[in-house]
Amino acid sequence: MSIVLDQPATADLPSVSATQLVAGIQKVGRTVAAHGAVLITKHDQPAFVLMSVERYREMQRAAEPDLSALGGEFDAMLARMQGQGEALADAFAMAPEAVAQAAVKAAKPRKAVRKAA
Repeated sequence: MSIVLDQPATADLPSVSATQLVAGIQKVGRTVAAHGAVLITKHDQPAFVLMSVERYREMQRAAEPDLSALGGEFDAMLARMQGQGEALADAFAMAPEAVAQAAVKAAKPRKAVRKAA
């Protein structure tokens, strides 16, 4: 399995080969502490990103949905739907013939208004 990383997303990260990682985990740890993350390559290709716990937590927080914002959107949508209650009640109270006439009227193409040249 190969993952292709965007160049801009990895261009600023220090790079460490898997061999260097095994041989020098303490040095790599210091680099992660200094930069927040390190790109680990395997056969000169990006393979992993080693990052600090704090940076990982920041990414997790950024990925979580803002429930208060979603709740506000839901409340606004519900209010719009409830505001149409009378119109819907009127539509359901219409006689079938009146519904048919309204449907035919809505389906007729409207004549285009020509502009004077």
